[in-house]
Amino acid sequence: MILKSLRLENIRSYIDRTIEFPMGKTLFEGDIGSGKSTILMAIEFALFGLGSEKGGSLLRTGAKKGSVTLNFEVEGEKYEIYRCLERKGKSVQQSECYLKTKEGILPLSASEMKEKILEILKFNEPPDPKAQSVIYRYAVFTPQEEMKAILWMHPDSRLQTLRKAFRIEDYRIAIENSLMLTKLIKEKSIKLDSHASDLEVRREALKIKEAEISDCTKRLTSLIKDEQVLERKSTELKEEIGRLQKMKDALGKAVGEIPLLTEQIEEKRKEISELKGEVEQLLKKIKEELQPEIDRLSDTKKPTTKTEKELEKELKELRDREKELRKLEAVIDAKITDYKAIEENKVCPTCDRPADPKEFKKKIRLKMEEKNKVSLEVSGCERTIKEIEELQNLLREYNRMQEQLQNLNEQVKKHKEAIEKDETKIKTLTEQIKIMSKKLERAKKEVQEFNLVSGKIEIFNKELDKVQSELKTITSEISKTQETLRLLRNNVNELNAEIEIKEKEKKLAEKLNEYSIWLEEFFVPTLSIIEKHVMLDINQEFNQHFQKWWNLLIEDPEKEARIDENFTPIVEQDGYEQDISYLSGGEKTSLALAYRLALNSIVKKVSTGIKSNLLILDEPTDGFSKEQLFKIREILDEIQCSQIIIVSHEKELEGFADHVIRVEKRKGISEIKTVS
Repeated sequence: MILKSLRLENIRSYIDRTIEFPMGKTLFEGDIGSGKSTILMAIEFALFGLGSEKGGSLLRTGAKKGSVTLNFEVEGEKYEIYRCLERKGKSVQQSECYLKTKEGILPLSASEMKEKILEILKFNEPPDPKAQSVIYRYAVFTPQEEMKAILWMHPDSRLQTLRKAFRIEDYRIAIENSLMLTKLIKEKSIKLDSHASDLEVRREALKIKEAEISDCTKRLTSLIKDEQVLERKSTELKEEIGRLQKMKDALGKAVGEIPLLTEQIEEKRKEISELKGEVEQLLKKIKEELQPEIDRLSDTKKPTTKTEKELEKELKELRDREKELRKLEAVIDAKITDYKAIEENKVCPTCDRPADPKEFKKKIRLKMEEKNKVSLEVSGCERTIKEIEELQNLLREYNRMQEQLQNLNEQVKKHKEAIEKDETKIKTLTEQIKIMSKKLERAKKEVQEFNLVSGKIEIFNKELDKVQSELKTITSEISKTQETLRLLRNNVNELNAEIEIKEKEKKLAEKLNEYSIWLEEFFVPTLSIIEKHVMLDINQEFNQHFQKWWNLLIEDPEKEARIDENFTPIVEQDGYEQDISYLSGGEKTSLALAYRLALNSIVKKVSTGIKSNLLILDEPTDGFSKEQLFKIREILDEIQCSQIIIVSHEKELEGFADHVIRVEKRKGISEIKTVS
């Protein structure tokens, strides 16, 4: 890319000014605040939009509308970009945009414009309209102070930034996606395996005899009564523990005694103490109150696969059948009474003819047998009705416990979110205290222990654990008994169908487990190794470029510089590492410039669309001595770039440039004057 011209209309200190960019080395020279940096900001705005900047930082104060027009050339093709800023109320927004090519003028939105420019420049990066172009910032133009900032970054943050600049963050994304996929596969496998875990139990259930149902029913009734007694006792213990815990929480607040410190540090430490107390209370509440109850409720199994409506329907049918049988029983009783009267009087009450008592004695016997059969069926209905009513009560209790379990899980989730938020804030506050003063001694905490209350809580907790253990055992026994009864009442065909499904789930779970092992033990480690090798190759080449520019800028044989594996610059003097914060201003600038030029070389190499014909240097000699200033000539000659734009307030650089353009500000308005 070669810049041709830039027109600024109502952009910061410029009212209406066109700037021509010649080939070779061009120096924009002027006092601090004269408007030099505005030119660089306008170029980047024209190419990529506002990014993270606010429109108000570019539009001239008091102006309602402003614009930037940039003419440039890429591989012999000429382009013109136009972007407009417009003040609407209290905000400034982009409005009209267009791109002019040899095919004509193409109106575009701000986001479409950035996507098109990235395509023209062959910058392989996402067209996010709210982000700066990483490739442009590291391959073409990087503000000097921004480059210094990357030197003091945390190594992890610096590596993450450089991964984007080197275009190898895809390895990390692939690893994270693979780990996420592995987690999902494992969860699915565990779910399927868990669902099929009772396969053998179901097979064995086919062999259980029907005679065991009566014994199981009696045992179930006894277990339910024991469970109710233990649940009442558990509730009473929890209420007492809760009351004692509130007493302990109210009495056990930590009081920190801190030596003489600044008021700001004291407030931050107090806030950390309060947050830790809050985290401790939340963790204790989850562990001692919510989680035991969740565990208990989670272990409760559903007494039946039927719904309450299905049970109600069965109950209604049985009650209707019972009524019909009782009516039939009454009819039979009436018939028996009539037959007995005929047998006794020996006369038919209908026709008054003599009747044979022997004949009616046989009929009475048959009716009595019919009545006994009906009575037995009535008793069977009564027993079944009682069983279904008991099952209804168990199902209602189960549903109530599931609602309670859901509420408890929501509470735990909210508490964990609050804990995570507090811990993040604690970490931030701790870092702030560390920065403010290295000599600050850690505050000594004094925590008042209340042995009496803690002892009582411990005793009650032990008793509660014992009760819950017994309750868990009984609940388990109830679940087993209910499962046995359910399996006995199911027919063989239904069981075989379920077994077939669970066998398929078992096989699928095994296959998914094999997939997760391959991803976790082979694919992800391979990606990590590839990423390390790529970064190592880049690091070695980066270090060569860095040392080359450093040695050119700093002619001190006692001082050497290199790049470590985290791309952190290391300066050594007489064989000892030197803290870069203690370097002189010129040495810091040299370090940043050497890093900048090395990064520029690597990014251009790894980003195949970049052509090394444009370089923008912003205040590259800040803090340089006169001797170091003359090193810039060697650097500029060594770079061998078709178009180099330098922005500086150093007049000594005029002798190194092919063209000098002076920027001056008069009465708040910037003017451009070509000196040579």
